[in-house]
Amino acid sequence: MHAHNSILDKIKKEEQFRFSKHTTYGLGGTAKIAYFPKSIEESIAIFDYVKNNYEKFTILGNGSNILVSDKPYDGAVISTKLLNEITYKSGIISCNSGVTVNQLMKFCISHGFSGLEYLAGIPGSIGGLAYMNGGIGDKHIECNISDITIYDGKNRKYTNEECDFRYKHSIMRDIICFILNIDLKVAESNCITVEKNIIQQLALRNHQPIGKSCGCVFKNPKGCSAGQLIEHTGLKGLSYGTAEVSREHANFIINKGSSSADVYNLIQIVKRKVFENCGIMLDEEVIYIGDFNGTYS
Repeated sequence: MHAHNSILDKIKKEEQFRFSKHTTYGLGGTAKIAYFPKSIEESIAIFDYVKNNYEKFTILGNGSNILVSDKPYDGAVISTKLLNEITYKSGIISCNSGVTVNQLMKFCISHGFSGLEYLAGIPGSIGGLAYMNGGIGDKHIECNISDITIYDGKNRKYTNEECDFRYKHSIMRDIICFILNIDLKVAESNCITVEKNIIQQLALRNHQPIGKSCGCVFKNPKGCSAGQLIEHTGLKGLSYGTAEVSREHANFIINKGSSSADVYNLIQIVKRKVFENCGIMLDEEVIYIGDFNGTYS
């Protein structure tokens, strides 16, 4: 335990942590404390400490798929931002969970590894993508994952099959754990080809709506597009306070102010109106952090 304590002393921490500075929505209240482990050892030590000492805690990656309440968060935050080591060995890129897609793309270009270019431009961390089985179109990160190392009080290695990957789902969503490392299968190619593929992929994403958002708010119901359902309901451009349904892509809600409550309320209005119009209840892809009780008016 003494060794654990000396590791804890080294971990970077921030009091009165402002979520708004660490989320793509640029929204959210403060947390009393946030910890920034920079190694696997520190991650394990802080996970144990936080789990034993706080009633509530959340693990935060790149903050791209979340909406955090305006109210103070009465728990601790563990950020994966400094967990960004990448290595390669015989067909496998091994990433710490805090590695961003951008960092991974640079690594693939400089070493000439192909097979991950479809991820280019996604503003998330690899841990977050594994957790959500993120991707683009029909291609999700599960295609490349060989295994994932997590910590839930014990170190565990899950093979791809054990991760229970489905649409926007992995086993990590069902257990309280810290994703430590993700192993990704890649092919050896050359730097120029990989860079060209990444540039093409980024060009395809150029049409993404401009403004602060979390990406797509809703999951696509089976056999149809959430964005099209919202558009057919006539909700493009609908606003509530400082939040607006994007005129470019109806599954994006743009934040134009500093109120999570406005975004949350607009999400609920869209859900209700689509249900009234189409008989389909949309399910959020965005993950809520904090207390939204009493927010909906």
